[in-house]
Amino acid sequence: MKHIIIAILILSLIPVIAAEDASGGHGLGEQHAGESYAGDNPLLTYRHGTLRGDLVYTIGDNKYSGRLHPNDTYTANLPIELPKGATVEFARLYMYWTWSYIEAEGTYPDMQVTFGGTEITPDRAFTDRKGKSPYDYPAGTYCYNVTDQVDSGGAYTAVVENAAADFKKFSMNGIGLLVIYNDPDGDETRYWVKEGCDIIYANEEVGITAEAATTEFVFEGDVHQGDVADVTKAILTTVVASGDKGENTLTFNEEAYRGVYAGDPYSDFAIDERDVSAHLVARDNTVQIKDDGDFMAPSNAFLVVSYGSHQPASESSSASESTPGFGSLLTILIITVSIIASRRRP
Repeated sequence: MKHIIIAILILSLIPVIAAEDASGGHGLGEQHAGESYAGDNPLLTYRHGTLRGDLVYTIGDNKYSGRLHPNDTYTANLPIELPKGATVEFARLYMYWTWSYIEAEGTYPDMQVTFGGTEITPDRAFTDRKGKSPYDYPAGTYCYNVTDQVDSGGAYTAVVENAAADFKKFSMNGIGLLVIYNDPDGDETRYWVKEGCDIIYANEEVGITAEAATTEFVFEGDVHQGDVADVTKAILTTVVASGDKGENTLTFNEEAYRGVYAGDPYSDFAIDERDVSAHLVARDNTVQIKDDGDFMAPSNAFLVVSYGSHQPASESSSASESTPGFGSLLTILIITVSIIASRRRP
């Protein structure tokens, strides 16, 4: 009986341990950080899958906030339009912040975020910074699961408050809302959602070349059973905070596009959307974003590959929603129960 009780206690602790592993112990969820102007903090896959539907991303009425002092707020209205009969697969809110400091020291913001009037906390936090003085001020992308709050098209409001009790200040590059939705009348679609924050800056003073100031990431896996012949459209969307000088290059597989990020839709923020179907490869499509004196922070990348409405829709999949650490803890439990069972044999 004693051994059985111990096994039950181990099983009951698994959710607690897994939750601590996911939060990183800092209340910001899963965290990823870099500390240089080189491309050393590449965007990571949050989720990918296949469904009949599409993706919509909006920054609404965003603009650069300027400096936010304690108790200052920043509000974004984020309208989403979905086709009739569409249902939300998942929704994701992104906070793109920068220049966080107190006096002359870089620090991390005390940020309170509400969405639709409800306070929310990030499940992923990406940060990067120069890594040396002066002006070693971090920037970041905080990521929030707002699926429960976004059940249809409509207007949604996000509010950021500088909740610091001291003199911390930070600025907002903007806020983005991403919705992946199911549409019974839509095309079969395979999608990838990438998230991160990688400050890149080709600067001789800190010894970073344009080659070093390059973010590279891969949309892993087959585009459609290893065959690009069925593809009708492939849309790549990249979101780059602070990209506004046009001194940069986007490369998709072997195709290079120069001067992409030039402050569109506004200064201090750039969104690029383009059809890359002519340059798609069957598996593991690669993206590079290179800085050549701009100073910018690639923060999101979405790839949506469509195959036409004649294809049967497949089930959506996501590696990101599995509980971090669960697999190893389950293994420990199985071993423990096996030992107990063996000891109880006559």
